[in-house]
Amino acid sequence: MPELWNNLLVNPLFNMIFVFYRFTGSLGVSIIFLTLLIRAVLVPVMLPSLKTLKKQQDLQPEIEKIKSKFKHDKKKQAEMQMELFKKHGINPASGCSTQIIMILVLIALYGVIRTITMGTSIEELNAHVYINSLKLTEGESINTNFLYLDLAKPDPLFILAILAGLFQLISSKMTMPYVEQGEKAAKKTPGKSDDLAYNMQQQMLYTMPIMNVLIGLTLPSGVVLYMVVTTIFSIAQSYFVSGWGGLKPWIHKAQKVLKPRTV
Repeated sequence: MPELWNNLLVNPLFNMIFVFYRFTGSLGVSIIFLTLLIRAVLVPVMLPSLKTLKKQQDLQPEIEKIKSKFKHDKKKQAEMQMELFKKHGINPASGCSTQIIMILVLIALYGVIRTITMGTSIEELNAHVYINSLKLTEGESINTNFLYLDLAKPDPLFILAILAGLFQLISSKMTMPYVEQGEKAAKKTPGKSDDLAYNMQQQMLYTMPIMNVLIGLTLPSGVVLYMVVTTIFSIAQSYFVSGWGGLKPWIHKAQKVLKPRTV
């Protein structure tokens, strides 16, 4: 199984990053280019699930009406929601396979970057490279300097870790349904069952960003650079497919705060 994993994903990605490195001489630029290339290749795979998410967000007002109408009958709620999805051609599980493919590729890419930046020996790195001209020669080392960073070490200023958390928060919020009165509606349901679900959703919204920050403080900055770039791409991709999504309430609040007050 490890050999199949290496042959299908890890080794090809190793060779691709070495191609970029030979052209640029910068590991940081190579990480950025390879991450963007992989995410661009995965766009056709991700589009169906993003479009499904957009449809679900658009139907959120209808879903809220169903929850309000059948607030005492959870089974009926589920049935009516499935009928609504079927009517609009939505399969909630349709994006699972594409998400799995993307996750596998990104895990492999993460592993490649982590291996390169963790001080792996030349022999071990070259074992993944197919083309002799791309292999490291005896005494040669990879240039891990990028801006103020040593990509083999954690960011001393914590900037990348903070950016990784911030962009993850934005990305997660964008994929959430846009419901202005979601919290108020949830608190009105019997037993506050929807309130519990709403609170869990809010907790999950902040869990990943916090984890990204904590992980980013300890990992080599080359890995965190990858995390930042891939999350920025996710934000851009989500925006072009479905706009700001669940981020709209935050944007509206920011606009009110920043709007000049008339005397």
